[in-house]
Amino acid sequence: MNEERIQPNINEWSYQRYAAFYNSIQNKDEDFKKKITEIVRLILDDHETSLKAIADMTGCTYEEVILKICYLKNKRVIGDYYVDSAAGIISNASPEDVELIKKYSIFIYGIHADLEDIALRTNQTKEKVWEDLKYLDNKKLINGVILNEVDNKIVYYHVEKHKKERDFVTVSCPNCGGLLDIKRGSKGRCNYCDTIIEDNIMEKVLELLKEKEIKMSKRGE
Repeated sequence: MNEERIQPNINEWSYQRYAAFYNSIQNKDEDFKKKITEIVRLILDDHETSLKAIADMTGCTYEEVILKICYLKNKRVIGDYYVDSAAGIISNASPEDVELIKKYSIFIYGIHADLEDIALRTNQTKEKVWEDLKYLDNKKLINGVILNEVDNKIVYYHVEKHKKERDFVTVSCPNCGGLLDIKRGSKGRCNYCDTIIEDNIMEKVLELLKEKEIKMSKRGE
């Protein structure tokens, strides 16, 4: 029953990419699915509110369990919980916060609008929109965004991920199994063990072409 909640798109690969967006390095974890399933059960079935208790019962570090909860929120497996890392608890969002989330959800999760566009569409000042978004972000009530305070820019996880998908390829480290996004046809250094990783996509293409040539040659004999 619990594992039915964990859909195929909820996996260690997508979690590592989500973590990388927030500059958090997550090592390869054979117990990933088990931890995720147990976190979901503790929150939805047991209504556990202590972050430390959830971390202890799932074998996660404190920071890891917070990131995994935010990942599950981003995947819409669990609802809009308020993650209070300072107090060490999670709780249901207040009615006022729920309304604020609804107000901005279409822009955050739907059209991925910039600050100026959100202000225009909601008939508010940019300062007011930024204040609201900072409030929601600080309570971890919005996910998959980074609010860049240098230029008041909203950076979206899904937008950045799609940009990378065009020019980059995700490869697995042959030494530790860690995932790394590198430019197509180039090399990169593993974030986890410093192994040099190379994108060998062209080699694979040439291998496939060679196999095709051999098959066609055999058919002509």
